[in-house]
Amino acid sequence: MKEVRDIKIDLLMGNKNPLVDLFNEITKELQIINCEVYNDDGLEFIYFVPTKNEWIFYQDCKNGEFWCNYTRYWSLFESNFSLKYEEMQAITKYLVEEALKREVDTPIFDLDHFFSEVEEALKREVGEPNTANRRMVFELEDALKKTLDKK
Repeated sequence: MKEVRDIKIDLLMGNKNPLVDLFNEITKELQIINCEVYNDDGLEFIYFVPTKNEWIFYQDCKNGEFWCNYTRYWSLFESNFSLKYEEMQAITKYLVEEALKREVDTPIFDLDHFFSEVEEALKREVGEPNTANRRMVFELEDALKKTLDKK
């Protein structure tokens, strides 16, 4: 894809790239929490920005899922750069792997209109990685509570 190629060239040449700049702005304080939502093998991660109380990505390595928060990530690229779904997938995959040094599956976005239960329980603004599965809201909530309480 042209956009990923352009990003690679800009990074190699040290040029500024507005896509990379936006990604860096969104993820600049990103922390990764290892959690156990569906399994206890240590292969699930929540990528969040604690100072903004926002989750940005959710990764389930065992099931090959990598979710992007629609409001806090995906829509910003769509509206600022008019990118198509497949372009966003490729760009996000490349930037996460390049900038965060994390191998991820092809990203999909998460519509975030079912999140109030998680946000209330965690007293932070986080979202449900899979709107098709309501049970995950409660499992994610419990996993984050346990993880954050340990610290």
